[in-house]
Amino acid sequence: MLYNPKWEVKADPLSLESLIAWLETKNPASTYDFCDLRGNCLVDQWCRPLGRRYSELPDKIRRIAYATPWTFGAALERARAALMAKY
Repeated sequence: MLYNPKWEVKADPLSLESLIAWLETKNPASTYDFCDLRGNCLVDQWCRPLGRRYSELPDKIRRIAYATPWTFGAALERARAALMAKY
């Protein structure tokens, strides 16, 4: 079978789809504090292992994290709604 490595699709680690996949691994009832500067906000927990910073995020992802309530389940619902609005 013909194969070309250029055909491989690489996922963007800062995409909405990646955020949704990560949020699906979190306890939906667990809370985060968006204003926590010690690294416990949703954005920092997601970006730190990726080696990225808050300033590199698309605005729509910042808005998902900033909106209340600050639970991982609510953030997942907001992220899924944003993804559906995209299509």
